Amino acid sequence: MVDWGIGRYEQTAVELAPVAEHVVSLAELEGGELVIDLATGTGNAALLAARAGAVVTGLDSAARLIDVARERTASEDVEATFVVGDLEALPFEDGSFDLALSVFGLIFAGDAGHAFDEMMRVLRPSGRALFSVWVPVGPIDAMVGTFGRAIAAATGSRRDRFGWHDADAVRELAVGHDAQVRIHEGELVITGASPEAYLEAAERHHPMSIAGRAPLERAGTYREVRDQALTVLREGNEDPEAFRVSSPYRVIEVRR
Repeated sequence: MVDWGIGRYEQTAVELAPVAEHVVSLAELEGGELVIDLATGTGNAALLAARAGAVVTGLDSAARLIDVARERTASEDVEATFVVGDLEALPFEDGSFDLALSVFGLIFAGDAGHAFDEMMRVLRPSGRALFSVWVPVGPIDAMVGTFGRAIAAATGSRRDRFGWHDADAVRELAVGHDAQVRIHEGELVITGASPEAYLEAAERHHPMSIAGRAPLERAGTYREVRDQALTVLREGNEDPEAFRVSSPYRVIEVRR
């Protein structure tokens, strides 16, 4: 499991802020609603929901990121509560919330089905959930795949991830809760000074990049794999003067 507290996930959180805005806008919040933001990170969605008048709790497994989210609430004069916790063992009573949000957080649960069940458990009978998932196409996905395959080869272990982007797969999870699923399409534009600068920033700041580097260096393949990943970014770059790529995503809406 990746320790999301290492590095500087704050840099990635800024990049993902437009997706948090999309997710929260789709929620059509009403003042006073009780909201849980799962895998809140630095609190992007939680703070947006709080500004919309919701009573918000953000949860994340990384204590450092929870501290960052709390600092943001203080500096931005927003009220929200943040707690350290596990997506697969939520520390809340059944039916505690009207709405569950997650911006590229739920998708990293080790046991997708159990995490989904936990999310639904803490929702009220009339509750709803909205969470974003990546669609596995585009240069960023190809770059991540390049590193992922190499790490699997270096460690001799591979974990098949649940297909969160697959509407039918999510519907199979929802059917046990008598819930309906609706899909909203989105696209995140990612920019940088150059493909090289983008990759270098990920190496310094992104928890997954930092965690994945060690096994590749032990295997003696890091430089080769890095060159392959950089080629992917260069070939997919949409801006010859800088760096620009488009990454499609989906917002999954679940309602009982």
